[in-house]
Amino acid sequence: MGKKSGRDGQVVKLSLYHSKGRRPPPLKRKMGKDRRKLPEIPKFSTYSKTLPGEERIHESVLINEGELLQSPPDGTVTTLYDLLKRGVLVSENGEFVGERKKDGSYSWLRYEQIESNAQKIGSALLRMGVRAGESTRIGVAGINCPEYITTTFALVSYSIVITPLYHNYKVDILKEIVKSCELEVIFFDTLDRARPFIESAHEMPTLKKYIIFKTASENIPNGPQKDTNIEIYEWSYLLKLGEAHLTPVTPPSPTSTYIICHTSGTTGQPKGVKLTHRALLGAMAGLYVQWCVPPHKFIFDKHDTYQSFLSPAHIYEQLMQCFMMYIGGRIGIYGGDINKIVDDIQALRPTIVSFVPRLLNKLYERINSTVQQGNFLKRLLFKTALKAKLKLLSRGQLRYDTIWDKLVFKKIHSMLGGQLRLVTTGGAPLTAQVMNFSRVIYGCPLFEGYGQTECSAAGTLSLPFDTQSGHVGGPAAWAQIKLVDVPELKYFSVEDRGEVCFRGAGVMTGYYNNDDATTEAIDEQGWLHTGDIGMWLPNGSLRIIDRKKHFFKLAQGDYVSPEQIENVYHQHPLVNQIFVDGWTTKSFLIAIIVTNVVELRALLSKQTDQQLKSAGENLSNEELLSDKNIRTLVIGELRIFGASKGLNSLEQIKNAYLTNEEFTAEAGLLTPTLKIRRHHMREKFQNIIKKLYEEES
Repeated sequence: MGKKSGRDGQVVKLSLYHSKGRRPPPLKRKMGKDRRKLPEIPKFSTYSKTLPGEERIHESVLINEGELLQSPPDGTVTTLYDLLKRGVLVSENGEFVGERKKDGSYSWLRYEQIESNAQKIGSALLRMGVRAGESTRIGVAGINCPEYITTTFALVSYSIVITPLYHNYKVDILKEIVKSCELEVIFFDTLDRARPFIESAHEMPTLKKYIIFKTASENIPNGPQKDTNIEIYEWSYLLKLGEAHLTPVTPPSPTSTYIICHTSGTTGQPKGVKLTHRALLGAMAGLYVQWCVPPHKFIFDKHDTYQSFLSPAHIYEQLMQCFMMYIGGRIGIYGGDINKIVDDIQALRPTIVSFVPRLLNKLYERINSTVQQGNFLKRLLFKTALKAKLKLLSRGQLRYDTIWDKLVFKKIHSMLGGQLRLVTTGGAPLTAQVMNFSRVIYGCPLFEGYGQTECSAAGTLSLPFDTQSGHVGGPAAWAQIKLVDVPELKYFSVEDRGEVCFRGAGVMTGYYNNDDATTEAIDEQGWLHTGDIGMWLPNGSLRIIDRKKHFFKLAQGDYVSPEQIENVYHQHPLVNQIFVDGWTTKSFLIAIIVTNVVELRALLSKQTDQQLKSAGENLSNEELLSDKNIRTLVIGELRIFGASKGLNSLEQIKNAYLTNEEFTAEAGLLTPTLKIRRHHMREKFQNIIKKLYEEES
C-alpha cells in the first residue's frame, strides 16, 4: 500500500498493484449521464507545501514530504513497453487507435493489433540491418496516424530511440536534426513529406532508408533506388517482411532513453532533449494522481476517448497518449486539417481533449460571433446564462448541471460532441477571460499545466477544485520546485520570486551531443533551470511572470522584459496575440497585436463618439484595424489596463499595428509549442515596426 497526503494534511491510502504482470481487478465503470457527472471534489487549503531550509523547495500537497512519484501507481508499468501491455489488459483488448475515413466515420485498431504490428515492424527493421538498442536512433516525420503510433512501439519493443521531427519545422532545420542525431532511417507519413529529404539526400550521408506510411496511388519499388545510395520502402512491405522474420522483443529499462524530443528553438537551433521511459511515465503518473487517485474521484477507463490532433513530436501530446493507454482508453486521430477540428470532434465525440490557447481563443471567438448573429432574445439569454455561470465560478463552484447548461449551453456541448469530461490546456498563457469562459461553457472542467520539454511538459498542474485564474497550478506529484535569485532583473527567492527550477523523475538526462548546454541547464544538484521567472502566490500556486533571457535596453538605459508586458496585455479581451518590441535607439515600446475583432466591435458600439460607433458598424475588418482613430482607442485601452496591472510608463506601448492575421508556427513566427520566435517576428514586421516609430517621431 502507498500513502499520500489528503485534505488538510490527512493521510489517505491508495491501492496499488505491485505484482509484476498481475492483471488488475475489473474497473468500476459508470456509463451514460452518470459518467459525465462531476464528482464531489475535495479542496485543499494550499497547492503546495514548503520544505524546511533556505532553498524554500515546494512539493505537491498530494504526496508526503520527499515521496516524489517515480512511476505510475499500479506498480507494474516502468517503461512504455509495459504501458502497452497494461493497455491490452485494462481495455480487455479494446479499441485503441482510430482514424477518420472518407465517409466521416472512424475505423479502429485494437490494442493487440498495434502490439502485433509493432513487433512486425521492429522485426523488419532488424532484418534490414538496423541494430536494436538505444545506440540506434530513428526519425518519424509527419502528423499523427495509426502507423506513427505503431512505429513508436516498434522502436520501444527493441529499445531503439525515437526522434520525432515536427511536421511544421522548416526542412533545413530538420536536416540539421538528421545530421546531428545521425539518423539512418526515417518514417514519413506521406511520399510528399519525404521528397525534400530524398532530393537533398547528399546533404545527409547517414540517412539511407526512407519508409512511407501512406503511398496513395504512387507505385514505389521497394528497396535501393536506381542511381542513388538510398532505399525506399512502403509500410505494407515492412509488415510482410517482419511477419516472415519475426524476432523476439528486447524491451528497454526504465532508465533507457525513450525519445530525443527537440525543443522549439525560440532563440536558435532546436536542442535534442533526451527523456527516459521513467521521465515520461513519472510525468504521466502526476496527471493520474492529480485526477484519479483519492481524494480525487474522476473515473477514466476504456470507455474514454481522446481526440488527438497535436503533433506527436510535442511532449504534451506524448503525455496525453500515455495517459490514455494507462486507462485503456481510445485515441481518435483528427482528419489532418486543423481548421476542421470541430468537425472531427463532432464525429468522434471524445471525452478528453487537449487544447492549446490558440484553439481555445478560436472557439471563444467562434461562439461569441455566432451569438452576436442571433436575435436580441438569444443574445440576452446567452449573456444572462454566461453571467450566472461566471458568478458561480467566482464563488468557487464548478457545476455543469444548472438550468443554464440544459437550456442555453447544450448546443455548445453538442458542438464538441456532447461527451466531454475533461479539457486540458498548456504550452502558452491563456487570458483570464478565455480561461473562465472555457471553464463554464463546455460542460466539463478545464485543467492548465506548465512545463518544458526538458521536464516532460507537466511540471505544474491545476487542482480539480480550483476556479481561480492567473497561475499554472502547483508542483506535479513527481516534482520539486524552487525559485532562484535573478539579481540582474531584481527577482529574489526570499521574496518568492525567481527563476523556476525543477527536480525529480520528469527531468531530462541532458541534451543530445551538447554537454555545454546540458551543464548550463542542469546544475550539480540535479535542478533544471528553466529560464522562466515565477512567483509563488499565497495559496502555494505558481505564476509565470517573466523570461530570464528575453529583455532588452531602451535608449534611456532601462531594461524591459517584453514577455512580462505581453503576459499583462494578453489578459485584455481585445488581444488574441501580441508581440512587444523596442529599439535601443528609442525610448518607448511598440506592439503588433492580433486583435479580437468581435470584442473590438463591441467596444466601439459603446462609444459616445459617433464616428467611432459608426466605424464599428460599417467598416470591414481590414478597414477597422487600419483606422488611425481606432488604433489610438485600442492603445489607450491597453495602457489603462496595463497601468491597472502594475506596468510603469516605460513598460507601456506607445504605438501599435493591428491585424487579424494570426501568428502561426507554419509561418515561422511561433515555435511548435506556440512560443514567439522574436527574431523571426522582427524580420517579418521590420517595415511595420519602422513605420510605427516614424509615426511617433
